[in-house]
Amino acid sequence: MKGKIVKKESTETKKSKLQNRYQKLLKDIDKKKKQHQNLTEGLRIAVPRVISELQPLAKEEADWHIKRLVRLDEIVDEIVISKAKKDMFVDYIVEEAETFLSNSHPENEDLQRIFKKYTGDSFDGDELEMPFDSDEENQFFTEDFFERVFEENPFATKANTKSAKKKKPSKREIQEAEEQKILALDAKAIYFRLIKKYHPDRQQDIEKQNEYTEISKLVTKAYKENDFMALLRLQVQYIDENENDAHALADDMIERYNKILKAQLEELNTTIAVEIMNSRGMVNDFFDENYAFSEKLFLKTKKGIEQNIELIKANIEESHKQKKGWFKQWLKELQDLREMAAFNFLFSGFR
Repeated sequence: MKGKIVKKESTETKKSKLQNRYQKLLKDIDKKKKQHQNLTEGLRIAVPRVISELQPLAKEEADWHIKRLVRLDEIVDEIVISKAKKDMFVDYIVEEAETFLSNSHPENEDLQRIFKKYTGDSFDGDELEMPFDSDEENQFFTEDFFERVFEENPFATKANTKSAKKKKPSKREIQEAEEQKILALDAKAIYFRLIKKYHPDRQQDIEKQNEYTEISKLVTKAYKENDFMALLRLQVQYIDENENDAHALADDMIERYNKILKAQLEELNTTIAVEIMNSRGMVNDFFDENYAFSEKLFLKTKKGIEQNIELIKANIEESHKQKKGWFKQWLKELQDLREMAAFNFLFSGFR
């Protein structure tokens, strides 16, 4: 029929680069928002469990490791070994004693005695980094952990920070408000342009009135649902050859919107990176590729610590059964480990 409205299928089927970029940004943002939600919820699960389940085990493991150092120190003076092996032993036991004194056991008398015995000096260490003490301030994660993690998080909800209601709007909040105003104006401009052109009252022909009514419904639906991309698509679809400016207008709006989305994506990436950094390694240890807490990874770590504790206990028991053989076997294993480390370091230089 003469004068029938025809959609511009070429425009519909062949999206512009700006439209493709727009849709990719939306997908990326949705993905990052989900990851951020997983991360937030996962940390709220992981932190209490690290405190209640892993910290006590880590403390126990460290205590048993120190007991083995003490046992090694007791035996070394009773065993005849070469100077090279004695030097290797001293390097090892000083390194281990210094690590524990610096981090978790600064007051341990056995470690202080061992350090002084092999260095000739009393230990004068730095402040604690990862204490195991029972004092609340010296836990891996204190009760204010989440306040610190989410303190500068622009995506945090009011529940995440006690002082949210008292704070003035952040720069990001002000910027978002301005962006929303711009988008609202853009959407309104498209809406009125299309409604003005395709209002059913503008046509006398019944069939065209019906077509205009359907178009108006689509436009109104997109506008009410704040579906900005749908409005842009409708604007491009329902134009004639004398309205080519609509294409330019649509692209201009998409370009503006893409800049906003790009900024949002960058900020989400930054927020996630900060939270991962503040998690003290938990995300790498207990979270999957989508930043969701993994019970499997958590239990694997827990089991690994428990098994190591049992191995150290058995190792110490063995030292009381065959002192000389146990010590020499331990020295051989230490030498093998050091040689392997030296080889790996040397080999890495050729990569």
